[in-house]
This record gives sequence, structure tokens and C-alpha cells, in this order.
Amino acid sequence: MVGNGKRLLAGVVVFVLGILLLPMGALGASTGQIKGQIVSEKSGEPIIGASVLIVGTTMGAQTDLDGRYAILGLEPATYTLRISHIESYTVEVTDVSVSIDKTTEINQKMRTKVTELDETITVIGARDVLDITDVTSQVVITADEIETMPVQSVDALLEQVAGVHTTAEGDVFIRGGRAGEVAYIVDGVPIGDPLGGQGQIGANLSLVSGSISEIQIIKDGFDPEYGNALSGIVNIRSNTGSKDNTNVKFQYITDDLGNADLNKYSQNYDFCMFSISGPDPLLSDKVLPALGLNVLKDQEFTYYVYGEVSKTDGFYPMSNYDTPATSRNWSSINLLGFEIPQRAYDSYHFQTNLKFRPRQNLKFIFSYKRWYSKWTAFSWDYRYSYATAPVRSQNRHSMSLEVTQEIARNMFYELNLSVLDTHSDLAPGNPDHPGKTIPPDEFSLDSEWETYTDVNQNGIYDRPEPLINLFPDTAANGDPQYTYGEFNTFIDNVQGGGAFFYPWYFNDNGIIDNLESEPFIDLNGNGVWDAGDVLHDRNGNGVLDVELYPIIDRRTPEPYVDGDSIIGEPFTDVNSNRVYDPGIDIFFRSPDLEVNQDLNHNGYYDGPNDPWDLTTPFEDRNRNGIYDPPNGQYDPGEQFTDENGNGRYDYGGTASFLDRGNHDVDAVWEDRQVRTYRGELKITRQMGRHELKGGCFFQIDSLSYGRIERPYLQYTGSPDTLNLYSERGAFRDFYTYAPTSGAVYFRDKIEYGSMIASLGLRWDFFLQDADELAATLRADDRGGTVQGDRQKFSPRIGFSYPISDKAKVYFNYGHFFQLPSFVWMYARNTSSVNQNDIVGNPNLDYQKTIQYSFGVKYKITPTYTIDIEGYFKDEFDKINQGQVLQNESIYINQYLNKDYGRSRGFEVTLEKRGGSVNGSVSYAYAFAYGKDSQTNENFMEEFLLSRQPLTESPLDHDIRHSLRAGIQIYMSTTAKPRLFGVPIPNGWSFSLQTIINSGKPFTPTSAYPGISQTGLEDIENNSMRYPGTAVFDVRFQKEFTMAGLDWEGIMWVENIFNSRNVDDVYENTGRADTQQNQNQVIKGGTEYDRNPYNWGYPRQIRLGLGVNF
Repeated sequence: MVGNGKRLLAGVVVFVLGILLLPMGALGASTGQIKGQIVSEKSGEPIIGASVLIVGTTMGAQTDLDGRYAILGLEPATYTLRISHIESYTVEVTDVSVSIDKTTEINQKMRTKVTELDETITVIGARDVLDITDVTSQVVITADEIETMPVQSVDALLEQVAGVHTTAEGDVFIRGGRAGEVAYIVDGVPIGDPLGGQGQIGANLSLVSGSISEIQIIKDGFDPEYGNALSGIVNIRSNTGSKDNTNVKFQYITDDLGNADLNKYSQNYDFCMFSISGPDPLLSDKVLPALGLNVLKDQEFTYYVYGEVSKTDGFYPMSNYDTPATSRNWSSINLLGFEIPQRAYDSYHFQTNLKFRPRQNLKFIFSYKRWYSKWTAFSWDYRYSYATAPVRSQNRHSMSLEVTQEIARNMFYELNLSVLDTHSDLAPGNPDHPGKTIPPDEFSLDSEWETYTDVNQNGIYDRPEPLINLFPDTAANGDPQYTYGEFNTFIDNVQGGGAFFYPWYFNDNGIIDNLESEPFIDLNGNGVWDAGDVLHDRNGNGVLDVELYPIIDRRTPEPYVDGDSIIGEPFTDVNSNRVYDPGIDIFFRSPDLEVNQDLNHNGYYDGPNDPWDLTTPFEDRNRNGIYDPPNGQYDPGEQFTDENGNGRYDYGGTASFLDRGNHDVDAVWEDRQVRTYRGELKITRQMGRHELKGGCFFQIDSLSYGRIERPYLQYTGSPDTLNLYSERGAFRDFYTYAPTSGAVYFRDKIEYGSMIASLGLRWDFFLQDADELAATLRADDRGGTVQGDRQKFSPRIGFSYPISDKAKVYFNYGHFFQLPSFVWMYARNTSSVNQNDIVGNPNLDYQKTIQYSFGVKYKITPTYTIDIEGYFKDEFDKINQGQVLQNESIYINQYLNKDYGRSRGFEVTLEKRGGSVNGSVSYAYAFAYGKDSQTNENFMEEFLLSRQPLTESPLDHDIRHSLRAGIQIYMSTTAKPRLFGVPIPNGWSFSLQTIINSGKPFTPTSAYPGISQTGLEDIENNSMRYPGTAVFDVRFQKEFTMAGLDWEGIMWVENIFNSRNVDDVYENTGRADTQQNQNQVIKGGTEYDRNPYNWGYPRQIRLGLGVNF
């Protein structure tokens, strides 16, 4: 490691040791706390020395001189507090809810004893909907709320939050940020993909099952313990099992209603989950005692085991658009002995959590999680070749160990050690082996491809008619071997010497003549030898080799019979060879029309190859009664070969579907693996009115990346013999690195009177082997200096001030940094310079966001609040492409820290919490401006020969107005609900969610109606808007008891009104259904134009059944 890196690492060690020796710590991001004040009911004075204990545990605290207490390091759950004092009656506070990284405030008044007998007073500890300790904009959603909401994934849940927008591809945008700026943390382990380039990960995290106990969503002002995220944090905690009861749950949800008419837009969706949890049934009481070991006797040891399978064909199943001739076959996966057929999108998830508490102040949680997904993404180009569409799979394993221990009064530490392994691959689909892919070396090289010139333009290869080789034949190249049927054959010299024609000498007379005496087989009976189409024969064997036929980006017209066929005048076929032979066959000319065969009276026989006149018989193929001569193009009514079986003629061309068996021109093979080793230590201590917080983490990312684009091309770049398929690809990118990153952070949350102040600082650092990278750059003919390390300091401050017992104002300000994806840093140019690709930049710096927010939250009633918040975000050093001078004369395209953006907005949220009815309504007004919306947008502008923008413009995800609303109604089995005085059933829940957005922007082309462009004037970026969108989703659940088990029936409808929301438009028309624009006049679209993914998902109806016992 270079000197700077060593000094930085030494500084990290010294700083970490200094932090850990201080009497302070970090509030774990996976725990919460209970705080409050105990006072006398009579005098209002603080009660000193009162005991506050969590029932069923030894965890608790005593009040100080101000009557205050704090219980730290609590798992998200619902607790009961027992508050006791020698001079007061005992109070038990039930239903005290604790959430991730949140403070639950329980203030209690105690009555003085009037007798020596104690009695217990029970109160319900409902959380105050006005959390005065919170200085950020965050949302906490519990498992009970998630279970009744009509959402399927984490990303779908995120979109219910004001200021958050998602796409069908899984990208998440929070308050104007780019995609990929949200950090997902599951049980204390970040699960993002540091390599990047594959979109967000949240879409793969299921919510249907209820395996998640709580989710925390933070949009701004997040604590300094959170880093490597510019826009937001999603903190997820999974279940760990009860120490008292064993719980088993099974759930199945499907959209197969038994009749296609009942669910017209079925996605062929099936979901199945199973979970079992509870106290250890074997190890503590049976296995270990049998071995003479009682180490777990009377200890808390619980487990949680969960598994799920989700299978679907997506919003728009390709089976709705292909044909029986082009439908794809699917393989199956053997799961525990069961053969499970694959579908377009398959995902499997398994996890187990083991919790061991040897003492009340010490806890261990071991967690193992595995996600496996395999999918064939919908691509409209592959409509009739879905079997060759790219197949992607991802296999992710996570193991972690959490250790939490209370080491002193109001002080505990939290240690988290984890390994996350993610293996992803992508390759073209293999039509001959369903579910499999084609490796690069199984593609035929383009230099070996054999094609033909379609002389008669009928769409098929016409071979020359066979010859009978009576005479010795030689070819112009001296080859004495005769390969029948080839007259003029086009030879491509595979050694690079060019191409040439060579003729066959049929009778060895040195003259190119047609069959002077060589017999042939007249297959079509026209009396002449047909040379057929011109063959582009690469291997010189004289035949069109089907296995060498190009299968890349072919969109050819379907074969057809061009025009009507001339039959010719009638004659008497004496020798029965179906060809008129002068002197042998009889051709009768007579004035008697009944016997005359010379129909045009020209005195000689007119055959099929002679010009047609009005008297010549012909085959009327389209049955229109007139002769239609061949014209080199398909005309409606002509016979054609329906190769894809769709019942209509396909004209081919660039704006059409791929031919069956073909691949896109940019076919990609990719294999990538990231193994992340991470250790994080956090310590927490409450000192009076100071909640001190600090910690550190250290992480190593072991990267292995391989990518080949266009594997059908011969690789001609720098030698690359050490990696796979070394002779393949126009673009090759292989590397292995192990960069290191880490952070040290500190925060002091101060209660100063009634004001809460949060003051924090984070130090991020990044280390890489500069010597290794410099050697790689030299091998790739790139110079320059490589930085070995970089570091950033980010201040975070926040204030919350209650202006009354019903309202507070809050403010937060912070600097946030995020490392660029490693694919942008380490992408190599093994052939990129010649192919004009973008290369990586190992000197990329952190991306930066400065954000500050100000809000007012008012408690209208004990259950209703209104929150009004404004925010400002400025973004710097965002990644985009730029041209960099290399070797004095050559420019390369490289990733650079060069983009910026800004977003502003305000959000208003009205929320109801508590009771049987909960819900919220939020409105957001926002705008997001910047130079570019995407990482490689400059490269695309240069590729399309357009100029890069010099000024700010609305970004692609700039949605000005959005409205979210949701309501959840729950009637427990013990409730006695009435409607208009009439009793109605209980034990049910109903949830309605709606999302209404104004349209996204787009940039029209110069052909767009009404646009007048003169000279070099640029069209303003994103100056037009999509139509707005609206979606309503509902979910209804009914609980019932049968056979002694608790059951639940589920009905779930997405987009209940079947709104046809536009998700994408053509820039020359502004419409989703057509790109046909002639002189700014829009015409109806073709079948290819009507890509279903230009619209959002249609109505989807699902039914489910669950059982708990």
C-alpha cells in the first residue's frame, strides 16, 4: 500500500481507539430506547430513585435527580414497564412500542401511598404521535401495518412515502436524487451492490409474508452512523422469534382464479411462504443435556426460520404476445425433490435467525440469509424470439453475528460482524436448452457467417438447380473438386485478403458459359437452368451452412411469392417433361379458337419466361382478376411464409421485431462477484441530558468482474490471455480488486431545556492499491497518477424545539457522501478505445449532497398530526462521462466527477395513528434541476452527434406534483363493530392506497408537431411532459377459525380501476402508441410501436389463504 494509504490507516486506528476510550457510544441502528420522567402526581416534583423495569427481563433504570431515566439497546417490540418507588403505588405501563433508532418517551405521574399496602395501577402506554426528539423526516412502519398494506416489495412501500418515486425497473428516487442513492440495511448489514450497474436492490426484498418486523425510512438529516448514501436510508429489521410460544405460519397467494375471464390481466403469479419460530425445542432441553452439557439450561434461546418462493411472468407476460410457433419452453428447478417449473421472474428466499441471551445484559443474534433470483426480462424486441432473450440470475448469501452487551449503567456496546457474498451473471438465452444460456465461445464469429444475396427478393435462399456432372469440371481457383449447383459464388477471404467472385467451368472450356451440354434437373419446370441466389460462402464448400447463418439483430422480411406466375401458352407435352421442347412437343396454331394454342397469334410459343400479354394464362395468386407482375416488394394478398405464426406479413426493418432465434446486436455475457467483509462497533451511553453516540466500521470488498460485449466478434485489442474467452468480444472488461473503506462517527444529542439538539460528525475514508492500478493502466496504454486513498468529513446537525405541548419545529443540515460504483472506477479499455466505449477512472472522488430541511409538526388531536416540511438539496461531483486527452493525441471517454444538480420542494402530510382506523394523506410539490439525469448521458449525446447541455434543465425524474393517500381499517376478532347501528362481522382488515403523480418530462425531437428548429438551435431539454398517472390498490383480509386453527383469507387488487398510465412515450410524437410522424403529422402506430411496457401495469387480482398455529 502506498505511503498516503498507510498514514491514513494509522490515523484511522488512532482515532478509533481515541473514540472508544471516551465515555460515550453509539445508539445501534437496530435498536431503540425508552426515556422519560417520573414525577409526583400531587406536587409535580421529580421522584428520585424510582425503579423503571421492563417486565420479564432484568433490563431497567433508576431515575436521577431530575426524575429522568433511560433504557437503551432495546429490540423493536412492544413492552410493559413496571415503575415502582417506596413512597408511591406501583404503575405498570402496557403496550409500550419501541422502534428502530427511535426514542419512545414515557412520562408518568405516581400517586403517593396512603397505606402500607402496595397496589398496582395499570395504564396504556400509547406513544405520543408528536415525537419531540426526532430532528429528521422519517417514517417507521411496523409489521402489523405492512401485513395489511397492498404492497409486495420494499420499493413499493417506499413509493407510499411523500417525496419518493420508483420505476418499473426498481430504481428509487428520493427528493430529486439519482437512482442508486438509497442505502438498504437489513439487520445491521448493508446489502447494496458496490459494483453497481444493476439498479436498486430493494425490489428483491419481499414484504408479502410479514418476515420483516419493522422498516424505518429516513429521507433527510440521517445520523452520522449512516453513510455511503446521498438520498435516503431504508433500515429493515427481521423477526427473531418469541421466547414463550412456537408460531407457525403458511401463506399462499395466486392470481390464477380458475377462469381467465375473472382476471383478464393475469401475470401467472404464485407466492408461497412458510415460517416457524419460537423457543429452542431440542438443543437446550434434549441434545446438550444428553451429552452432559447444561450450558443453555434456563437460557433464552430462540429461532426464526423463514422461506418463500415467488414466481410470475411479470406485468405483461410475453405469452400474451408471442405465438405457438415462437413460444418459449421453460425448464424446472429441483427444490427439495420437487420439480418447480420456471417462469419469467423467479425468486427464492430463505433465512434463519438464532438469538441467544445467556444473561439479560448480553445478547447474540446469528443470522443467515439467502436470496436467489433468475429472470428473463421483458424486451419488446424479443417478442418472437423470447427463447434467446438475455437471462440474468443473482445468488446472494449473508451471514452476520450481532453481539449486544450492557457494560455499565446506561451504557452498552453493539458489535456486528458480517460477510455478504453476491454472485450475478447475465448471458444470451439458449433456445435449444430452455433455462440455459449461451457462453461466448459458442457463438459463430461474424467472419464465419454465411449469407446470400436474395436475387428474386422472396426472402428465402434459392439454391441453384442440380447439375448432372458428365464432364470434368474445375474451378477458377484450381480446385478440381466439383461442388454441384454453384454458378457465381461470392468468396470472403477469411484471412483478410478481401472478397472475390469465381465461376465454375462446367465443361472445362475456359469460358464462362451456361450448361453447353451439362444436363440439369429442372425443378420448377421452366425449361432453363436457374442459378439461384448468390451465396456468400465463407468456407468454400459451396453450400449455405445453416449453423453459420447470422443470428445477430436480423429483422428480415418474411418470405413471400412476388406477384402472379405466368403459366404460358398451352401445348401437347409429348415427352411429359412439363417443358416445351421445339420439334418434339406439339404447338397447334389455328383460326379455330377451340383448338388454337397460339393465344396471342404471334406465330410462336410463349412460355413462362416470356413477357406477359393480355392473352397469356397466369396464376392469379391474390385472386384480384388481373395480372400483377413481380415488383420486388410484398403486396397484400400475396402468398407468404408466416415464420412467426402471427397471421400477418412482417415487413422487417430496423423498427421491427427480431427474427426468431436472433439476439440483439449488443449481446452481453457477464459474470460478477462481490464478497464484502464488514465489522462494525457501536457503543452507547446516556450521560444526564447528553445522549452520546459514536462508532466505527471497516469493510473490504473483494471484487471479481468479467464482461464481454458482442461475443460474436473477434477480439483484436490488447492481449488478454489470462481471462475467459480471450479471443471473443468487441468490448472486454475483466478485473479483480479488493478496495477498503470505513468510517468513524460521533454524535451528541443534547436535551437543553425543552430543545433537542443533535450535533454529529462523520469521517469516511477509502483505500485502494495504487501500484496495482497503475500497472493495469500501463498495460492498457493509459498513463496518469492513481490516488491510493481519499477521505471526507461530513457534519450533521439537527434541532427540534417544542413550541407548545402540541407542536414542534425542527431543522436539520448535513453533508452526505457516497462512493461511486466500482464499475465506474475500474472499467478497463482492453478494446474500448477502438470501440469508443467509456473507461473507468480509479481517481473518482466521493459524490456529495448538501441538504437542509425545516419543518413544523402539529398535533391536532391525540391521534391526528399534520407535518409541513420544506427541503433544499444541492448535489456536486455527480458522475458523468467526459473526454480526456491520452498520449498527446488520442481522446478517450472516461467517467468524471463533473455533474451537479439541485432540488427544492415542500411536503404536507396529514396522518392518523391509533385505534382501528389509521391512514395518511400527503402532497408534495418539488422540482429537480441539473445538467444531466444519467451517468453516461454525455456519452450518448456525443454518440448521437448532439451537443451537451450547458445549462440546467428539469431532470428525467422531475415530478412536480404528487399525492399519496392511504387508509387502513382493522376490526379485531374481539371488536363489535356496527354500521348505521347494524352489527357487522369482525376479524377483518381493509387497506386502500393511491398514488397520483403529474407527468415526467421528456425532450421532443425536431419532428415533434409544432416545433420549429432553425440552424444549430438546440431543443430545450425536458421541455415537454408525459400525462399524469393515478393508481388505486386495495387489500382485504378476513380472519376465521377452522379445525382449531387461525386462518385468513386475502383479496388483493392492484390498479383496481385499471387506469392506463403512460410510462414512456416516443420523443417524436409524445405518444406511447406510435412513433409514426410524417412532416409533423402523427399517424397510427405499428404493432412494433405499441410496446406494452410504455404503459403501467393493468389491473391485477390476487387471492390468498393463510394459516397460523
